[in-house]
Parts: sequence; C-alpha cells; structure tokens
Amino acid sequence: MSTESGRFDRLRRYPEDVFWGGLKYGFVLLLVSSILGPYLIVVLTSFKTPQQMFASDALIPSQPTLENWVTAFTELQGSLLNSLVIALGTTIIALAITIPGAYAFGRKEFPGKLLGFYGIVLALLFPYIVLVAPLSSLWIDFGLYNSVAGLWLAYQIFVTPFAIWILRDFFEKLPANLEESAQVYGCSQFTAFLRVILPLSLPAVAAVGFLSFLTAWNDFLFSSVLTSSQGPQPAVVVLYLTISGGSGERVFWGQLMAQTLIIGFPPLTLYLLARKRITDAFAV
Repeated sequence: MSTESGRFDRLRRYPEDVFWGGLKYGFVLLLVSSILGPYLIVVLTSFKTPQQMFASDALIPSQPTLENWVTAFTELQGSLLNSLVIALGTTIIALAITIPGAYAFGRKEFPGKLLGFYGIVLALLFPYIVLVAPLSSLWIDFGLYNSVAGLWLAYQIFVTPFAIWILRDFFEKLPANLEESAQVYGCSQFTAFLRVILPLSLPAVAAVGFLSFLTAWNDFLFSSVLTSSQGPQPAVVVLYLTISGGSGERVFWGQLMAQTLIIGFPPLTLYLLARKRITDAFAV
C-alpha cells in the first residue's frame, strides 16, 4: 500500500518537476547564449569584408575572408611581443616581491605586522588614475618613460598589493608546524620554505602569476600614458588605434574583431594551462 502511495505521489508531482526542470534548463540556456552570443558575433564578423558588413544583415558571411586576420596579425606582431615581454616581466617581478613578503606577513611575527599589511591592502582602494600625472613626470625625470622597465615598475603599484593579499591568506591557512617538522629532519628555515611551504603554495602562486600576467597584458591606462608610438607600445594600445580608425572617421570592424581575438588568445591559453592550479588556489 505504501509502495502504491509513493508511486502515486511521484506521478502527481511529475508535471511540477517537469515545469521547474524545464525552467531551470531554459534559464541556463539563456544565460549561456547571452555569454557566448557576443563571442560568436565577434568571430563571424572577423571573417567579413567591409562590403558584407554593411551590405547584408546575414550573421554568417556568405564569402568568408582571412584578410582581416592577416592584416590584424601584421599590425599586431610587434606589439604582441611587447605585451608578452611586459606581462612576463611584471609577473616575475611581482612573484619575486610578493612570495617572501606574503610569507612574512602570513607566517612570521614582527612589530607593525598588521599595520603594514593593512597599509598595503589599503593601496587597493586608491584610484590609480590620479597617479598618472605625477608618475609620468617622475618616469621622465628618471629616464623610465617609453621603456619596458618603466612599465614593469609601474604595474607593481597595483599588482603587488593584490598579490600579497591573496598569498598571505594562503600561507596563513597552512598548518603552523610545517616548518618545525621539516627542521626536525635537518632542514634550515630557508630550505623548509623551499622544500615544504613553496610546493604546497604552488596553486596560489600560479593564481597570482596568472592575475599579474593578465593585469599587465590588458592594462591600457599606464601603457598608453607611459609609452609613445616610438616606444614599446603593447597590443591593447594598437587595438585602441584601430578603434579610433587612425583619423577617427572610419572603424574597420572586421580587423578590429580579429585583433580582439588575437589579443585575447594568449591569456586564454595561459588560463587553460593553469586552470587546475588556479581552481585549487581559490578552493582552499
């Protein structure tokens, strides 16, 4: 009797389950479409000629062309190399500063520890646009204007505080007796850090490295102000020149879409390679 009753209850709830299940999947489909739809338009537009762009309302180009991609890559190849050098240098310097700094703030005791840490985190709330004028003047005086090294140092202003904030919390959550246990087996404090703490913190280091790379790769404010056309302009600045159309009278949409996809490819590749470690870092 109870079995029949349970079966009847399931049958009675079936229409309601179907309704809410369909509503849930419909919402997910709408969300995915709203996210992937613009990317699909960008990809298809990159294969259109200017005539197809304005002469037809068809989403899929009738005669696809690679001309936009060839032109985009030709104009970007020098600036892509600049972006790569700038982003990698920024990442290496940021990790060299933040790994020992975050370790000290997370696992050591010293006077002014909390005050120093919160002072660093407070820098994240500072609007960096107000630094543009004084930083430009200072960089010109020190000979850092229009140089890769100047951008490396400028990006540390907002990359380093964020990286220390993330890594400090990760180091702090590790068991307190890890170094002591390693020292029992003959490690010094430094080798205990290298052999025990650093390998355990690789997910957080990978996450910080990826975010540092992404910040330097995508930044437009400092890269446009601290470089000129004769200097190491990164790809995002060249992309802006494409948007403005040089004279500001015409926008080459197909070339613009191709440049956007080319610029977005290296960070996407880096994320796919480091995805597992990044996920592990934020899951702790």
